Amino acid sequence: MAAAAVIPTSFVYEDLISKVQMIQNQMTKINIVLNNRWKNEKRKRDELKSRSFVFIDPYGNRTVNKYMDHEQISKVLMAYKKDYVPKYLQQWINIGTMKENMITPLNDCELKSNVAQYGKGCQFITYGEITVWIGTNDSTVFHNIVLRVLLTDTLDKIKAGIQKFRQYTNIELKSYVSSSNIQPNEENWNEGIILNSEGTILSCQLFQHNCVILAKISKEKVNYHLFLFCLTSLNNHASFL
Repeated sequence: MAAAAVIPTSFVYEDLISKVQMIQNQMTKINIVLNNRWKNEKRKRDELKSRSFVFIDPYGNRTVNKYMDHEQISKVLMAYKKDYVPKYLQQWINIGTMKENMITPLNDCELKSNVAQYGKGCQFITYGEITVWIGTNDSTVFHNIVLRVLLTDTLDKIKAGIQKFRQYTNIELKSYVSSSNIQPNEENWNEGIILNSEGTILSCQLFQHNCVILAKISKEKVNYHLFLFCLTSLNNHASFL
């Protein structure tokens, strides 16, 4: 029986990478040509398929922008963020979609897709992520969850998010800016700034780098083991408020 042919996989792999890079370069050049035609040749615009998207900026304002079908979503979002999001929010703000009051980020596959794969009038929303460390009055241990929030969300809404899986009668919130991501302690709690329930993410400046929310639940209303069980459930679902 003849010996099986040996395929030089390293050369095949390198050739594949080279071809992918060549295709990417060609696509970049085509996009430049189409973009220039879109901007400079008004008569050609009708010949290029396009669609409009709705964007909601960090302050809740709506804008409608038009994009060509061949454009990549990641570049569309980057351009919007650069033009419509203030510099002091650039690091904190992300862009996703909202369905049934749930904020959902775009995955890598979605970001690499083209405008044509989204329906006309698709709505994108700007949001941020904030870490909430939750503990009880009779324990020095805090457990954290990460919530996706809007800049205009109130602290009452954050409390409501914590209460989704268990009704706690008293939740006290404080903000704390830490130089690290380590678990906070009682000293950090004492140093935290009390948050007014009527305040918002914006007014309390919770968008600052390394800013977290510390939450304490009254001990008289909490079964600690039940609290941990509920917190685990919340952490599995708390991607929105």
